[in-house]
Amino acid sequence: MKNRVRKSFLANRKGFTLVELMLTMFIGGIILAGGTATLNMWARSSMAVGNYADMSGTTRRALDIFASDVRMATDLSASSASRFAFSAFGAGTSTVAVDYTFDADAGTLTRTYDGVAQIILEDVDQFLFAYMELNLSTTTNPLSVKVVRIESILQKQVLNISNTDEIISARQHIRGQWSSRCGQWIYLGLRGNRR
Repeated sequence: MKNRVRKSFLANRKGFTLVELMLTMFIGGIILAGGTATLNMWARSSMAVGNYADMSGTTRRALDIFASDVRMATDLSASSASRFAFSAFGAGTSTVAVDYTFDADAGTLTRTYDGVAQIILEDVDQFLFAYMELNLSTTTNPLSVKVVRIESILQKQVLNISNTDEIISARQHIRGQWSSRCGQWIYLGLRGNRR
C-alpha cells in the first residue's frame, strides 16, 4: 500500500518540460544581456565624465599658475612655439627664472620655477605658444612680446575611452615688462579667454 501511494504521488507530480526550461533560460539571458549592456554603458559614461572633470580641473589649475607667473614677468629670455622662458618677480624684490616647456614626445607641459621642475599638464596631444604685440599682431621678437596665447588639445584615455579637452585660446598679457617703445615699465591687466 505504501508503494502504491508513493507511485501515485510521483505520477501526479508534474515538472517543467525541456522546452519550458529552454524558453525560460532564453528570456533570462536576454534580460541579463540587456542589464549588462546598460551597466557597461553607465560605467563608460561615468568614466567619461570623470575624464572631462579631471582634464578641466587640471587645465584650469595650469592656466591659473601660468597667468600668475606671466603677470609677474619682467624679461623674456626664450619664446618659441614649445618654450616660454622669462624672469619674474619672486618673493620681495628678487627675480626668479621661470620656464615653460612642452615636450611633444611625453605629452607634458613642464613649469620650472627657480630651478624646481613640475609637470602641470599631462596627456597633451598638441600645444603651441603664440606671441603678440599690444595690438595683437604676431611677433617673434622677445623684446616686443606683450601677449602670450596658449593653444592646446588634451586627450585622456581610460578603459579604451578617449576624451578630448581643447583650450582654443588662453591669452595672458604681460604686466611688468619693460617697453622698448616708450622707455618705461608697462603694466597691463590680465585677460584670459578659455573656450
